[in-house]
Amino acid sequence: MTTVDLDVIAVGELVRLRRKRPRDAYQDWTWRRDVNLAQLDAARVTTLSFEQFRNQYLWQLDRSPAYRSIFAVEDLEGRHIGNVMYYNIDSQHLDAELGVLIGDRDYWGGGYGREAVALLVDFVFTMTALTRIYLHTLDWNVRAQRAFAAVGFRDCGRVRRGRDRFHRMELRREWLWRREYQRRGIPRG
Repeated sequence: MTTVDLDVIAVGELVRLRRKRPRDAYQDWTWRRDVNLAQLDAARVTTLSFEQFRNQYLWQLDRSPAYRSIFAVEDLEGRHIGNVMYYNIDSQHLDAELGVLIGDRDYWGGGYGREAVALLVDFVFTMTALTRIYLHTLDWNVRAQRAFAAVGFRDCGRVRRGRDRFHRMELRREWLWRREYQRRGIPRG
């Protein structure tokens, strides 16, 4: 008999996405304390103790704000390797920002992040009314830009936040149809 994990929202060839759980707190705290990961995210390293972080984490899980949804990225054996989220949800403009972190370096460069992003995009465009997803990636992070482009994101300009410069990239709901045409081998006209 196969058991179904109701927290899982999407499964690919490399990863699955599932709702966050309290036991994810320690791994997330570890990643948030990593200077190199923070640099890739243009974020500050957390100064919170694990107990402080965990309390904040549990509070956020309980309240699940309407302006964001965050999911754990697991390999197919169930190892928590990162997170993916959509946030800054704007119900008037029908768009949201996307973020991804593959915190486990053993999974870098193997397509895990790219697949997690594609699974989240599919979920958002299928399960919500949103019509556009955008993201910001540091201008020097060419590897991330290539991964996002491989999913279908298009570069649409530059943004400066403080000392950091970003490529703004976006993807529109039409991605669903383009992807379906590709699957079926239907030429685009």
